[in-house]
Amino acid sequence: MKFGRSRDTDYFAMLISMMECSLRTAQALDELFRDYNNVEQKADRIHDIEHEGDNLLHSLTHELNMAFITPIDREDLMLLGSNIDTVTDAIEDVALTMDMLSIRKIRQDILPMSSLMVDACTKLVKAFIEFRDFKTSKELTNLLIGVNHDEEAADRFYRACVKNLFKEEHIQSIDVVRWKAIYDGMELVLDTCEDVADALELIAVKNR
Repeated sequence: MKFGRSRDTDYFAMLISMMECSLRTAQALDELFRDYNNVEQKADRIHDIEHEGDNLLHSLTHELNMAFITPIDREDLMLLGSNIDTVTDAIEDVALTMDMLSIRKIRQDILPMSSLMVDACTKLVKAFIEFRDFKTSKELTNLLIGVNHDEEAADRFYRACVKNLFKEEHIQSIDVVRWKAIYDGMELVLDTCEDVADALELIAVKNR
């Protein structure tokens, strides 16, 4: 999607596109977990999507620097864009970690966390669509609460996964290190999703 330099720049569309990049990386990582092969190739695909997100952030920054009037404070628009970019980066980091640490086999207890990641990103895309009309939207708050619930559920899964990892008697030490890094990365992804939801909620309240 191309965005011009006019004062009618659709900042909401730019944020939606950025969040859609986050969702696409989440879906690609979830696919990697569920069909674990061609890891390097799939990680490269996730990197390509992350690069799209970076370009959108650069475009947003450029448009804000050029703008005379913005629909809400430019600092708030920049904060939202930066937070979305952090989500995409965190998802990419998990994929790259899978490749760098030479993970050989998927532990099935990662899958519920992966589903929550996709769900949270899906809700955030819908939330940014609702954000266009945040003064009258009846769904925005429910979507953001849903993201918070996803993060809370992911925390519970994270604690259970790490506990089970260290309880296993026959697992190799290197695999403990590998999977602790993966679990930590997935927890961070959900935390960054919650950060986006919290920022969006605060900005919506401030501008009502």
